[in-house]
Amino acid sequence: MTELNCRLATEADLAALCQFYQDICAHQKDDQFGADWHWGIYPREKDIAEAIAQKRAVVGIKDGKIASAGILTVGNDPLYSKFAWPTPAEDNEIAVLHLYGVHPSFRRQGLSSVLLTFIKDKAKKLGCKSIRLDSMDGNVPARRLYEKNGWRFVSQETVYYDDIGDCKVDLLELAL
Repeated sequence: MTELNCRLATEADLAALCQFYQDICAHQKDDQFGADWHWGIYPREKDIAEAIAQKRAVVGIKDGKIASAGILTVGNDPLYSKFAWPTPAEDNEIAVLHLYGVHPSFRRQGLSSVLLTFIKDKAKKLGCKSIRLDSMDGNVPARRLYEKNGWRFVSQETVYYDDIGDCKVDLLELAL
């Protein structure tokens, strides 16, 4: 398995984690697929610092650098509450994965599955029955990655994000 140290992010990681997301945002112009993130709106330093403080930011470290990261929250995302999900669960039994990414210089090394396994284990320990997420419509590599790691396609829906407005997304869920 690929060598990756997975752990919760700490306050000492804040600057590096912000740089990680800034690098991904800057690289989007070169990506055919990917999130449509806008540094300072989504994601932003305040939200990353809050996720670290709440022990919800996860990082995968390789060669002393943040190679992959995400934010795992507990409680259904308000954007998702109007949609039908296959796994029955109370709000406190639902995890949502946000801002999952791999740094451009660490892509295509098999790192995603390692951090996603860590995230699954973390959600189970938190008592969650499922992990939900969305992927932008047409982001075939992300959808393949999630499905390879056990997520199942639920539906395609339109959601509203503050930074990009209405957009079509694929909703995916992993039953734990």
